[in-house]
Amino acid sequence: MRAGVVVGVLSLFAAAPATAEVTSVQAIDALKRHVCFSRTWWGDPYARLGQTVTVDLRLDGRAAYLWSEDMRAVPRVRRWADSYMVVTRPTGPAVTQRSGYNIELLRGEPAYERERRRVYAAQTQRLRIDLPASCDPRFDPDTPAKLEMRAAVLASLSNAVATWGRRPPRGGVRVTLANFNTDYPETFALRQDTGEVLRIGLQTGYAVTPVPPGLAAVQLRRLIQRYGETRLVTVR
Repeated sequence: MRAGVVVGVLSLFAAAPATAEVTSVQAIDALKRHVCFSRTWWGDPYARLGQTVTVDLRLDGRAAYLWSEDMRAVPRVRRWADSYMVVTRPTGPAVTQRSGYNIELLRGEPAYERERRRVYAAQTQRLRIDLPASCDPRFDPDTPAKLEMRAAVLASLSNAVATWGRRPPRGGVRVTLANFNTDYPETFALRQDTGEVLRIGLQTGYAVTPVPPGLAAVQLRRLIQRYGETRLVTVR
């Protein structure tokens, strides 16, 4: 990680209509779940797992904004800040944005100042939270919402193979799809005939993109095989 570079930014997604306002308990739970997602699936090595950290939290209806300056220990960086946005959705609260900043290099930069103001624009709560000591994946049951998402993922994989992937013979391809939770930003799949590792955005219209060959692809392949289920994807 190059010091001073903003990292780990997720796209801001349009929030689906929902009636419930997010609570501080829900926001912190969503934060912890996202920390574990990042550790397992994105290989983020810097979160201070098993330690108590400080989080400033502002609630704003269906959204919550969080800021922490001790959640990560980044090598060769004296002060690091993480900014999160949690939005409540029909499937539950989820992190929809996470940004990271080297404070000493980026203080005064528009993006840094904008996100900090977003947290401290009104009254905040200062909370001490215990980060999970272990981030072994724990998957929620197959609710109707999760089943609907899985069907959308499989449809997107079918479309991706038909439009830009290597077209399989006889119109079908076996794909191992990793399990996921409805608050994940994305999930992953392994195409059995080509060995390609694919990422599928769960909050961005189920877009499918290949993971470039390398260490990340190797690690994801192992996780997919461990936590995935193989299915036949029909390609028309």
